[in-house]
Amino acid sequence: MKPEVTTNQSCLQCHPGLKTPTALTAHTHHPAESAGSTCYNCHMPHTTYGLLRAIRSHQISNPSVRESTELGRPNACNLCHLDQPLAWTADRLSAWYGQKSPPLSADDHALSAGVQWLLKGDAEQRLLVAWSMGWAPAQKAAGHDWLYPFLAFELNDPYAAVRFASWKSLQSLPGFSGYDFDYTVADGKQKEAVALTYRKWWFEQRNPNGGYRPETLLEADGSFRQDLLDRMLQERNHRKVYLAE
Repeated sequence: MKPEVTTNQSCLQCHPGLKTPTALTAHTHHPAESAGSTCYNCHMPHTTYGLLRAIRSHQISNPSVRESTELGRPNACNLCHLDQPLAWTADRLSAWYGQKSPPLSADDHALSAGVQWLLKGDAEQRLLVAWSMGWAPAQKAAGHDWLYPFLAFELNDPYAAVRFASWKSLQSLPGFSGYDFDYTVADGKQKEAVALTYRKWWFEQRNPNGGYRPETLLEADGSFRQDLLDRMLQERNHRKVYLAE
């Protein structure tokens, strides 16, 4: 690969059959000019942690629901389509590329994979999703109206790096540009910040007409589906994670 080539042109040196927009769209099932047709978004997704953010994997791979269920690695599809369940992704990978779906739980059929990783996952999974919630292609694909309460909630995460990523993503949302938060403060101050942030969203940015979707763990009015939220947190993976910078 030529080092100065940072677009699809780098990949097309070895895959010339995908050069035309028609061929590219037939392969990706996304519009040719969209983020879903950018090779490295699908084949080198943001599944690695470094410098207080998600960074791209340096391993070229294919999106895989099986990797997500068996290894815990968030897949490229659900890191962009944050609002969709794993079953939604499995159906499309099966129809488009013949991938066999792994066994999936009831939650994997009904609830957003991104929300599950954010609430039940280990610290690295939580950071990857929190960062992705501030990624413009993901906000475009999944919408941003429903992200606020989850990013507010994660301002009280046990890991400072997750709190930082959540805060930075929150700042990317309308009404929260330049929002002040100290991710290094003690637990009591974090809880206070969560309450203030949630209140700001509820009264200033929440859609008063509702329409929030149950698969995102929200009631129609935007409040949490509390029984599911409580269960997800009870199932959270609390293993200690040490990631060197």
